[in-house]
Amino acid sequence: MPFGFCNAPSINRVSALYVHNFGQVIEYEHLRGVAGLMDQEYHELTRDIFNQHRGTMLEVARGVFEFSEDLTNLFGKNLELAEVRGDLRHIQDVETSLDEFFTDRLTLRLLISHVHSLNKLKLTAGAEDPDMVGVVNVNTRPIAILSRAYVSAKFMCLRDYQVAPDLKVNGLKCDEYILSEASRQQHFPYVHTHLFYIFLELVKNAARASIERAQTENGIQAKVPAISVVVPEDHDMWNRERSVKLADQGTGMNRGVLSKAFCYFFSSVKARPTVADEVSVSACPSAE
Repeated sequence: MPFGFCNAPSINRVSALYVHNFGQVIEYEHLRGVAGLMDQEYHELTRDIFNQHRGTMLEVARGVFEFSEDLTNLFGKNLELAEVRGDLRHIQDVETSLDEFFTDRLTLRLLISHVHSLNKLKLTAGAEDPDMVGVVNVNTRPIAILSRAYVSAKFMCLRDYQVAPDLKVNGLKCDEYILSEASRQQHFPYVHTHLFYIFLELVKNAARASIERAQTENGIQAKVPAISVVVPEDHDMWNRERSVKLADQGTGMNRGVLSKAFCYFFSSVKARPTVADEVSVSACPSAE
């Protein structure tokens, strides 16, 4: 990682773990050869490595906070990396490196989990889900996945704000729409777990924006307008355009904020946690 980013303690821990695991794989292949890659012992080794890295996303997030705080201590609290990154090649290099890291990590974990799932099917023949081929759900229903994501986002809203907006799909409450014939026709092969995380981020940000605007304009007890989702119901249209369009009732982003929205060092949350607050699932607000 450039510009001293690799010196952040959390990033050091992540790097050390990857180096250690790489050594384990190389040592195994050296001792067992290519034929050993089909052994159960090798699958257990890769599964163990897979599980060791479950917390890597949070570690890297913590590393981003550590790096940002170090620069703030050096250059003052008025430093906004998201504001100046266009003029600082080093910051752009850090973000490019993070993009590449997350892409590689996602690819590796997808391949490992897919192979493990396929091997598990061989061992449990007859007990498998007919819709699953490895990690691919051949009958992924996006609105059903959206409903699960909404349940999780609703929990976060009730925890943080004691209120949550409804979710409506094509004018119906989400639970009602799932039972409709149109919803049952909306399916395609996909890695449904990835779709869940995408929907969760979208829904929780939409919910937070709607709640904060409603409470700012009408008080803490204000009724929060529903999040609206539109999906094509015509079968031919669905085959051409598999889209899920989501709209909230928040204030939106001005152009200044929009230009920084995808910066690793920017958050729309006003009260961002520090490293001392420990970046964790329980400590993060409804939008990280």
